[in-house]
Amino acid sequence: MLGWAIGFFIAALVAAVFGFGGIATAFTGIAIILFWVFLALFVLSLVFNTFGGAHTVGHGASGRTAARVALIGGVALLVYAWVDNDMSAERVGASIDRTGVQLAEGASDAISEGADRASTLVADASTEIRNDASDGLDEASGNVDPNRNN
Repeated sequence: MLGWAIGFFIAALVAAVFGFGGIATAFTGIAIILFWVFLALFVLSLVFNTFGGAHTVGHGASGRTAARVALIGGVALLVYAWVDNDMSAERVGASIDRTGVQLAEGASDAISEGADRASTLVADASTEIRNDASDGLDEASGNVDPNRNN
């Protein structure tokens, strides 16, 4: 589980570089969400690692060292973000709420646009099918001799 937490940490850093650096501001909300997901997974992995009781025989020290480095880095990043943005618990909660609402609105808009495109596609396809069938029937009726019963 620690591997997943480290993976989320790296993804959060990449999203933060894009979002906070101004390259793609759409990544800002994703970076915030990934940071909190990483923090939760990291805390869970530390709790399970501490109280899990299942320890490997070989390289346990390297895992503990990596966990300590990641913990120190995570705490340092949290403290930096907290101090640099003059955050309080209320502001953090409001930021998470705003980000969630923005993501929900974006998903709603995307679903609505997809539904509009799907209905347009169905309407266009049915019109094309009707036109093709009409043209085919007109062509077939021109080839039929009404005086011939065979």
